[in-house]
Amino acid sequence: MLGLVVLLVLGCLSQSAYCNADFVIRARFIGKTQQKAEEPGRVTYEVKTTKIFKAPDGMDDIQFLSTPAMESLCGYEHKMSNKSQAFLITGHVMNGNLQIDQCNFIVPWASLSVAQRKGFQEVYPKSCSCSIVPCYSGTCSLESDNQCLWTDVLVNWMEPLNGSQSKYMACVDQGSGLCSWESQKPSAIAARNKAAASGSAAE
Repeated sequence: MLGLVVLLVLGCLSQSAYCNADFVIRARFIGKTQQKAEEPGRVTYEVKTTKIFKAPDGMDDIQFLSTPAMESLCGYEHKMSNKSQAFLITGHVMNGNLQIDQCNFIVPWASLSVAQRKGFQEVYPKSCSCSIVPCYSGTCSLESDNQCLWTDVLVNWMEPLNGSQSKYMACVDQGSGLCSWESQKPSAIAARNKAAASGSAAE
């Protein structure tokens, strides 16, 4: 049971969500279109995109997102009535259509930590060569240098997505195929920059 929970929430890690998605945007939900004859069993949400973090080449605007009409088929139902609220939305492209479902990472932008926002904007795009591996026992190990152990589940397996790695760190490509966790808190970034500057001055 625990292993199943971990596999499910791993897809909800912000970095994994970014790297596994075909598109990642910040947008507002502004409308909903009922099922169309050409798309039976699906509904379409109209969105106002304010930022595209990731998308296929040539896709410079995203206005419509398709999802299964039924929640039992993993359809996403947007229940917020506030059309001014921005959301971070990930999804996939199938047959030219942009699609979302319950398994995608769709959360209010304001709910993301500063570190996660920086991740979507700057860090995650550079580190999709890294692999995050869930650890839910005391005997975890890495199989390759490009892996990072995700241990939040050991601290609180009921809410691992609120752990320090999930909210404030990123599995960063250090070069030469090596990946490791780095804090994305402003104070930690400032300390690393200061250390790097001191090292350069010493040379």
